[in-house]
Amino acid sequence: MSDILSEIDLISYIDDAKADAIHAFNVLRENRTLSATLTFHVTHRIPGDDKLLHIRFPGGLARDQTPTINITRFSDEKQHILNEARLDADTAIHVHTNYLSAWSLAHKPFPILYVAAARHILAREIPNHLDRTRSVLDVIRERLDKHPQLAPPPALLESNGGVNFWGKGILRTSELILFVEEAARYQAIAEQIGGAQLYTPGALELQWKRTGLLEKSKEYSGRYLEDIA
Repeated sequence: MSDILSEIDLISYIDDAKADAIHAFNVLRENRTLSATLTFHVTHRIPGDDKLLHIRFPGGLARDQTPTINITRFSDEKQHILNEARLDADTAIHVHTNYLSAWSLAHKPFPILYVAAARHILAREIPNHLDRTRSVLDVIRERLDKHPQLAPPPALLESNGGVNFWGKGILRTSELILFVEEAARYQAIAEQIGGAQLYTPGALELQWKRTGLLEKSKEYSGRYLEDIA
């Protein structure tokens, strides 16, 4: 059996992916994870084929927020983040959220200090893409090469802009956006009472155990922010 999707299967797959993207967009809009511009652009690699599916929402003041659908050849997009196998990702989402965008404006990496996000992510921070003359792929590859002891991050802040997230599947990647933006919101509130603190001993291990990431965490010797120097 060929690993290339038949035309009928491809149409069905795209319809399902579009439905997932619309559901994620609506939830993130309704709970105010998305910023007022409603910027939410999905790129998804179609399995078993040389195709990238692009789902783009108009955002802003558009009366109709139905997304446009476009397909390109994956092999033509050499600088796309999904070319980095170490990320183990088939989906990338460019999004603007209120609190993470503030970190991008501050030109600082975002430390993940909120357990609702931490239990789903081994990486301890979201880096900031400061040199915009370089591609997202180049910046992430350099980080992975320089810090192989650290778990790969699930996103990269876009300096003075939004965030690029990646992961497995449209819904799971969208859920990461929800968790990390919520972390950024609560950590901003915590600044008013002394700032968010590093985890106490055992806290991260407990969270990773709940989501099955504890064993995988042992692949990385450096799990804390102080390991990045």
